Amino acid sequence: MKKTINLLIAAAILACGNLASAANFDLGSVSAKDVSALSYDKKAPVPQQDPDDLIGIDLTVRLPFKFLKNAVEKMAASDKRLTILDAAAPVVSKSGEYLKISNIRVDAGGIIVEPTLTLKISMEGTDKVAILIKKVQIHASMGPDQKAMGEIDPATLNQEEIMQKVMDVMISGVYGAVNAKLKAKNIPMKAEKVIAMKYDKGTWILHSTVSAKVVQYLIPAGIVGDLHLTGFLVTSTGMNVTVQTAE
Repeated sequence: MKKTINLLIAAAILACGNLASAANFDLGSVSAKDVSALSYDKKAPVPQQDPDDLIGIDLTVRLPFKFLKNAVEKMAASDKRLTILDAAAPVVSKSGEYLKISNIRVDAGGIIVEPTLTLKISMEGTDKVAILIKKVQIHASMGPDQKAMGEIDPATLNQEEIMQKVMDVMISGVYGAVNAKLKAKNIPMKAEKVIAMKYDKGTWILHSTVSAKVVQYLIPAGIVGDLHLTGFLVTSTGMNVTVQTAE
């Protein structure tokens, strides 16, 4: 149970990357040749017995940076548009009170993006996570297949459009990795029902909702109460995730 919950939560976090506000993003030198540096609400089922008969849990799950990097590797395996540049170098690290993601490359529809993203993670409510892009540093260039750009004119691209494309790839990678894990555990659910994610390019926030339903397949019914995601804390060695049963 612990490892599965860890992977799902880690994947949700990694989906968003490490970004910056529009004010910190300069694409004034963009040219056709080079671009330079749900909401899903799941109500947990009512237990069939008196809640006082159920075991309560107040659990802090520690996710080391190596584990989070492994989650990104699983995302890259599920979506070939995402790759890790240096397999020996870190991907996820601490930047003050924030989480930083680097050492990745994203094929954003024909634009090859190498972002360094800084994220602020907060709770919007029980099981609801908001990941704000605080800072972004990006080097981007045209890919070898210019036809992949479709009708997009790279000379008119702005930071919001590029980050929307990056986030689309990251979310796809998360869903792919989670679906692979669910299949391996024979859990009859889809990733979108376990972690529902929607990126708002206007506010630079990735909104995620984690469903407690998956726990039903991991723990026999009638033993513990419904588990919910209630908090995050970035540490010097990784991230702490708080999981609790309802009061």
